[in-house]
Amino acid sequence: MPSTRTSRSSLLSTLQELAEADGPPGREEPVRRLAARRLHPSMRRVRVSPLGSLYAERPSARGARLMLEASLDEDGFIVSHMDRAGIAWVQPAGRIDPDLSTGASLRFPGGVRATLGVIPSAAGTGAPPRMLADLGVDQRGSTLQIGTMGVFATPWQVERTTISCKAIDGRLGAAIALEVAGRASRSANTLALALTTLGRLGHRAVRAAALELAPAAAIALGAHPVPSKRVPGATDVRPGKGPVILLRSREYVADSRLVEGLQQAAARARVPYQLAVAEEDTTGAAGIQSSVEGIPTVALLVPCTGVGTPRPQIETRDLEAAVELLVKWIERPLVL
Repeated sequence: MPSTRTSRSSLLSTLQELAEADGPPGREEPVRRLAARRLHPSMRRVRVSPLGSLYAERPSARGARLMLEASLDEDGFIVSHMDRAGIAWVQPAGRIDPDLSTGASLRFPGGVRATLGVIPSAAGTGAPPRMLADLGVDQRGSTLQIGTMGVFATPWQVERTTISCKAIDGRLGAAIALEVAGRASRSANTLALALTTLGRLGHRAVRAAALELAPAAAIALGAHPVPSKRVPGATDVRPGKGPVILLRSREYVADSRLVEGLQQAAARARVPYQLAVAEEDTTGAAGIQSSVEGIPTVALLVPCTGVGTPRPQIETRDLEAAVELLVKWIERPLVL
């Protein structure tokens, strides 16, 4: 069993490698290759789905099949028009906060760099703001064309216990799943990983993963958006206070047996956790829950500020607590 320090180093190394890679929706191949290289040797039946998701399983002669699901993609920008002034007009491919993203550095294939500009819509029209990628004078002859996709270019940064980087909100679930697969060597159940594509565009590949793997139970992993200002009536989730067990969203209700199991695992691991009810589920847990004949599902999320901006942030203690909790949960047979 690796030491806590070594395990934490492995977890952060995996997250950094995944977050720094570029993989907007539908272009996740570079991230998938990195994730495949990070799979523990005990994970077998590794394969890629028609939609580009990565599946891997570790069979067990006893216990049930448990699935950990997380996304591989990130918020991106797709070029919709190129004008003669060297401006690439773009549309968001994901959850972008225009007000907090103006002036952000963008990166496109081939090393092309740009600066994001936002033009507010006319007052009272209700139309979304227009976005553009200013390539600058030196790159006006670039190879960008309609359909080219770019991402934020924010680098990895660690300040004490806080991590920030572009795509960290989209990739932390995959890093958790890969780390758990490596640490949970005494799993009493068959463990299946589904690292899915197109998560920022409505989790289109999540249902396909649930149908293919048909688990007895599933945990959807991802980020829980923490607003910059307290929202009256909303659950008060705070970074640094542990991962979030999402009890309910607009389209999903957590399986009470899995919630209880996670709470018991947290007690055994001696790690904190938070309970939340939210309008939105960012993981696609609803798609899993309604697949096949119905799959018991719960979402386990890491509190994240700055979701939809160039610099999302998380606390390392929440990330580590999520891993420790899941390892304790997987080590015991599932009882449904």
